[in-house]
Amino acid sequence: MSSRINDPLFGAPPERVQLGAAPLVRVLAQVRFSKIIKISEEQHIGDFQEVLRQEYPHLAKDAAQALEFEVNQGAVSTKSTNEVIWRLFDAQKIWRVSLAPEFISIETAVYTSRDDFLSRTERVLNAVSRTLKPALATRVGFRYLNRLEGQHNLGDLEKLIHPELVGMHSGALRSHIVGASSQIEAATREGRLLARWGLTPAGASHDPNMAPPANETSWVLDIDSFKENNPVEEGFRAAELSEMVGTMANRAYAFFRWSAQDEFLRRFGGNI
Repeated sequence: MSSRINDPLFGAPPERVQLGAAPLVRVLAQVRFSKIIKISEEQHIGDFQEVLRQEYPHLAKDAAQALEFEVNQGAVSTKSTNEVIWRLFDAQKIWRVSLAPEFISIETAVYTSRDDFLSRTERVLNAVSRTLKPALATRVGFRYLNRLEGQHNLGDLEKLIHPELVGMHSGALRSHIVGASSQIEAATREGRLLARWGLTPAGASHDPNMAPPANETSWVLDIDSFKENNPVEEGFRAAELSEMVGTMANRAYAFFRWSAQDEFLRRFGGNI
């Protein structure tokens, strides 16, 4: 009997099945907050770094382009600016914390357990709350990406993934398809869910920051579960925000379990 749930968007998330060899590329949690301009300046992040320095000793300065919108007498104009992002890494550089004027995130390519991830997330959010004191959290999200590689997996895609997501890859043209992608944004019980999936050619990626290009054709499932527009009524409370990250993770997992066949769970180490 299939373990598939009926409603991945509003139904109760299923009990988790631990996968010993999950094909995860990256797992990320992000909390956006009302802009703190001083974060761009090195002299203002020392206290934040000090709180996390033992766990994340490496510090680097990065920059990303951002668009700013200005409205003047009814006319809208845009300008490109460089946004400073501070990157903190653990000693082995398998965990990365990113701090920018409008967000904090934590991510890893080596995901071991939900409890470990959420514990790390809460410690990072505590550091932000104690040292930078954001006035308002505006978005909380949890995102993770699975990638299937190798002909033994791509050839069995119909056994691993439910038909709604396989699409034309199961049809008569499958041997000629080089790449295909689909995307949905849907309401959920807690907020919203953005899912992207499809066949990706070798050397390509729909989001290189999340999934560096693979050397061969692959099939990806990228799930982002989030809540925005002042998810925390007042202030920036680390424990409450971390709990909300866990809630978003549950919803993302519900969609994953709706997408994956039982053979997927068995093939990647699940005991079902």
